[in-house]
Amino acid sequence: MKLFLSLSMATILISACASTGMSQNDRVALYREHAGEPVRNFQKWNRSLQWRVLNNDAMVAWARPGEAFLLEFRNSCPGLISAREITISNSGQQVVAGFDSVRITSPLANRTACRITTIRPLDLQAINDAKREQREARDAQYVEREPGVTAEQP
Repeated sequence: MKLFLSLSMATILISACASTGMSQNDRVALYREHAGEPVRNFQKWNRSLQWRVLNNDAMVAWARPGEAFLLEFRNSCPGLISAREITISNSGQQVVAGFDSVRITSPLANRTACRITTIRPLDLQAINDAKREQREARDAQYVEREPGVTAEQP
């Protein structure tokens, strides 16, 4: 049951960015705001790591349901924003900042290795709360109108 709830939370978190209409820069800023202090590494618990690209400079990787990290790169990682498939190097299931890299493995990718410079744990609940607040604020701007009534009509 916990696994199902954690997976559901991750799915909601992933889809929330799309539903808020956030720009890439706003999305990165939101994740940075809710990221903890940098850590040296994290344990990669399974082979199929879930991930979400924020822009060509940063991405989120889920170590396991309910545990995610903001990964940032030394240089911009060309093609990451449109990547469909990636691999993250690791040593003994540990992803280490300054040592490991993200590699785009899509057939047309240049297969450049993008060195991970910082790893920061994310407060997923705080990110979800912030996104919900943004959606509610956006939705509050819309006024319900009778069908056929335009904004100019009283």
